Amino acid sequence: MSHHYYPFIRWSTEHIVALVITVVIAVLLLYFGTKCKEKGRLLICRFLAIIVAIQFISEFAWRAVSGAYGSWQYNLPLHFCSFMSIFAFIALWWRWRPACTLVYFGVLVGSIQGLITPAMANGYPDIAFFVFFIAHGLLLIVALSIPILQGWRARGYDDVVALLLMDAYVLFIIPINIWLNTNYGYTQGVPVKGTLLDYLGEAPWYYVWAQLPVLAVFRLLMLPVHDKNEE
Repeated sequence: MSHHYYPFIRWSTEHIVALVITVVIAVLLLYFGTKCKEKGRLLICRFLAIIVAIQFISEFAWRAVSGAYGSWQYNLPLHFCSFMSIFAFIALWWRWRPACTLVYFGVLVGSIQGLITPAMANGYPDIAFFVFFIAHGLLLIVALSIPILQGWRARGYDDVVALLLMDAYVLFIIPINIWLNTNYGYTQGVPVKGTLLDYLGEAPWYYVWAQLPVLAVFRLLMLPVHDKNEE
């Protein structure tokens, strides 16, 4: 049986529908979550953590079995969003503050870019299309749940802490990419055309030039979630 190839087209009807569904689910879940008492919000966060874990394990089991992205070195859970899924589970289940901080800032600036400009070749109805949007949509919901349902609030220099943690990921992944000849974290080149990285020079140096713009956006993201009790 021949395998049909369905190329992904940015801002196609399928792309827009996937974004709308993601936003609608996020709004409904967060709206009804805010109507629950503390115990109910805790249960919702625990449920989300389990869903994130199931999605993460299922995705990479599928990658390993199907070889969807080529040989084994291209199917490892080493992309930034993969790390965000791990920290999302930790933040939702244990409320570990560094994890909450990283997921809130990292997803709303980094992973959300993936929803807008997906780095993928296969479009609807290929299974890779659904895997991608489910994973990134879950991360968006988690990032918003952390302040809205868990009550996490940004303090002091949490934005700087998040940026340093993201920088640590880049420094960690560069030698791995060189060793495996891969492009996790896109330190070897832009994933697709039309992202902000196009305007920041060559890889991986565009991460250096992105420091101040990203920190400025982080500072803006602190405004709605800043701890008003902080002295």
